[in-house]
Amino acid sequence: MELVASPPLRLPFLAPRAARAARMPRWQRAEASASGPRTVAVIGGGVAGLACAKRLGELGVSATVFDTGKRGPGGRASSRQWRGQVVDHASQFIATTDPEFRELIASSGAARPLQRFGRLRKDGFQPEDGDRWVGIQGMGGIVSKLAEGVNVRQDIWVPPSNGLSVEDGSWSVAIPGPTRATERFDAAVIAHNGKCAERLTSSTPAREVHALLRTNFAASVTRAQPGCGRFTLNQIYSLLFEVPKGLMPTDFAAAFVENEPILRWLSSNTAKLQQSAECEVWTALSSPSFGKQHKAPQEFLEGTAKEAEVIELMLAAVERAVALPSGSLQAASATKLQLWGAALPITRWASRDATDFAWSSAHRIGIAGDWLSSCPERASTIEAAWLSGVRLAEHIAKQPAEDAGIQLGESGGAFVPVEADFGGGGSAPGAWVDPEKGKGKGKGKGRKGWKG
Repeated sequence: MELVASPPLRLPFLAPRAARAARMPRWQRAEASASGPRTVAVIGGGVAGLACAKRLGELGVSATVFDTGKRGPGGRASSRQWRGQVVDHASQFIATTDPEFRELIASSGAARPLQRFGRLRKDGFQPEDGDRWVGIQGMGGIVSKLAEGVNVRQDIWVPPSNGLSVEDGSWSVAIPGPTRATERFDAAVIAHNGKCAERLTSSTPAREVHALLRTNFAASVTRAQPGCGRFTLNQIYSLLFEVPKGLMPTDFAAAFVENEPILRWLSSNTAKLQQSAECEVWTALSSPSFGKQHKAPQEFLEGTAKEAEVIELMLAAVERAVALPSGSLQAASATKLQLWGAALPITRWASRDATDFAWSSAHRIGIAGDWLSSCPERASTIEAAWLSGVRLAEHIAKQPAEDAGIQLGESGGAFVPVEADFGGGGSAPGAWVDPEKGKGKGKGKGRKGWKG
C-alpha cells in the first residue's frame, strides 16, 4: 500500500510568530488582556479544543489540552489503520464556507479536494460539486498537523464526577492515576460534549454553562416545553468492510445515500484517499433512525448477536443502495462495527449575541464546539468547530470580563434544530433554556423540569 506523501503543513496560525503577526489584521495582532487568564485547561482534544489552545498560545496564554484519545487527538475527525489502510470511520470530509478557513485548508498541504463525490438516488449516482476536502492521509492527518505545537496530554480521562472543580478562585483538574493528582488553571474550556461534559460541570458553580451542556440523544428533535431547550445528539452506526476490488461500483468514491433508509453515507477509503491495495475498504454510516432503533451498549457490542444483526442489515442495505445482487457482500473478508454513541449535534445553540462559543466571565469557563455556530448552514461541521475554538480563544485573551453566548431565559438564546446532510434535527421550533430548571449537583440530580 502506498500513501501520497504529505508536504509540510503551512497553516497561517502555525507559522513562526513574527511572520504570522505581520500578516494578521490589526485586531488579531492585539495582545492578551493584562487582567485575563494566563493558564487555561482545555477539556477535549477535538478540532475545537485544538484550535482554541493553538490560538491562545499565539496570544500569550498557556493552554493545556486534556484528551482521551489513545492514538492521538482529533475526536470524531480522527482516522485509524485497519486492514493495512488508513480509514475515516467517523468524519468523512471538511466543507468550507468561510473564506479564511478555506484558505487555511487549501494551502495546508495536508488536504486535497474530494473527488467523485455525489448522492446515491433512486436513479443512480448523481455527481455533485462543492468545496469539500479530505485529508491526504485521512482526516486524522489534518488534525495531527493542527496539534503540532499544542500541549496535548494524551490518554487522559478527566473524571466526570468531580474531575473539574473550583479551588481558591482557580480551576482544578483531576488527573487519574495511582495517586490522583490535580493541576490548577486560571480558566477552563469545555471542548467536548455528551453526558461526560454534562456530568463534568454538574458540581461546579458555573450553572449557566452546565445548563447548556445538558444532553439528550435522539434521531430528531421533538417540541420542547417552554424553558426546556436542550443540546441533542444523534447516534449512528459506523461499519467498515473489506471486499475484493471490482465488487463495488467504481463510478463514485463517496456519496450521501438517499435511496436506502438504513444508510446515510457510503465511501471507499481506498479510492477517496487514493491508496494502493489489493482489496477495498469501505465506510458505511447508518441513518440516525436506524442507530436509535438498534441501539446497544457500545462497550459490549463486539461478539454479540446484535453486532451480527446490524452488520447483516447494513451490508444488505449497501447492496440495495448500489444495485448489487442480494448476498454479494457475503464476500466481505472483514468487517468492523462501531456505535457512534455521541455522533452529531442535531440542535445548535443560537445565542442572543450571535457568537460561536459561550463564555462565563464570572466563573472563567467557556464552551467551544460545532453546535454553537451562529451560522445555521455551518452547524455540526468541522469548520464550525474550528471557528468556535479560535473565536473563544480571542475572547478569553482580549475580553475576559465580558460574557458571551451565555444568555439564558426567555429573552436569551435558544436551541434550534440543525439542518444537515448527516441527519437534520427536524422542524421543531427553537426552545429557550430556563436558568432555574435543572439545578442540582452530581450524577443523576437536577433533572427536574427538563424534557427532551
